[in-house]
Amino acid sequence: MSDVTRNAAAGSSAQAKVKCSWGCRHVSREQLKEDYSLLSDSRPPAVGDVAVVAVKEVGYHHHLDTAEARRFRMYEGDHLLCVFGNRYATDVYEGKVLALDDNKLHLLSRSGVIGTVVSRNRDVKEPTTLSLRGYLGDASGNRINLIDLAKARKPGSSRPDAGLAVVLVVGTGMNTGKTTVTRRVLHELVQRGLNVAGCKLTGTTSPRDLQEMQSTGALVATDFSDYGFPSTYGATLPELILLFNRMLDACGRAKPDVVIMEIADGILQRETEMLLGDEEFRRRVRGVIVTAPCAASALYAASRVEKAGLGVWAVSGIITNSPLFVQEFSGRSSVPVASSRTGKALADLVADRLALHAPKNQPMASVASSIP
Repeated sequence: MSDVTRNAAAGSSAQAKVKCSWGCRHVSREQLKEDYSLLSDSRPPAVGDVAVVAVKEVGYHHHLDTAEARRFRMYEGDHLLCVFGNRYATDVYEGKVLALDDNKLHLLSRSGVIGTVVSRNRDVKEPTTLSLRGYLGDASGNRINLIDLAKARKPGSSRPDAGLAVVLVVGTGMNTGKTTVTRRVLHELVQRGLNVAGCKLTGTTSPRDLQEMQSTGALVATDFSDYGFPSTYGATLPELILLFNRMLDACGRAKPDVVIMEIADGILQRETEMLLGDEEFRRRVRGVIVTAPCAASALYAASRVEKAGLGVWAVSGIITNSPLFVQEFSGRSSVPVASSRTGKALADLVADRLALHAPKNQPMASVASSIP
């Protein structure tokens, strides 16, 4: 990162070492060392643009998830390689990529997504503020944009196998148990000898999401950030459908028995609403698992998903921690409630609905038990 490092440190008494964020993990390390440099460019940033920034004042986010999925504490003056993107997080911030104001450039996520906070949860501190040092550019003076890089790196197909069995995990909002449900179902199905793929279609990039899916033993584990999107907030419906199809194409090449796909945030979030309202998207989905924190939200979410024309196979997530919430919901809906504590009940449901059967003579125990 010699050129980038020298330029980032220009005017400073000490040489700055640029820390590459998780959001920029697909930027080539070799090109960082040899081909890339910093650009002084007065044009407004675009979603996916990569930049070097300096930490002005540490706020809510005081750690950075690096490209190696390690976590480092940040200090004022640190130089970071980050990516411009929007963020929709009801528990934290709403952030957008706006015309640049150096006094309003913020770290929107620990994974290195940057933009301007336009609203924040009242329980959350002010954001970490940043100063732009320059956009990452190539030898021709063009900005490096992750979405453009991904199109060249993994073009994929916009016409995936129509026979893929896709099961959605959708929640009423943040922190309702979506990722837990996704990983537990994936792991349980893998333990049964089935071939599964896990993916996250929307959200803000985070190493945790991919790591959770990868740890289950799924044949494929991927999310939107593998296709250049630092987040999907603000994406158009055509962009989301193309992303959906490219992701299914990647999953389909592994020949999975089922694809478990998580949709971020809640059913009222803009991108989720657009997807659930799209006929092409709904046609590809076999069933939906809804996660919710309480009975009232679960009843509303299940009803809304069903009105969109999709079948709700189960309700799960945080609601299952409370027997009283489960009782309230079950007394008013015929949709089964299945705990995600082990994933067995949910996996049974998915396997029954899709008529999935473990291969004959396939060991059902963990990989560890097969080691001599």
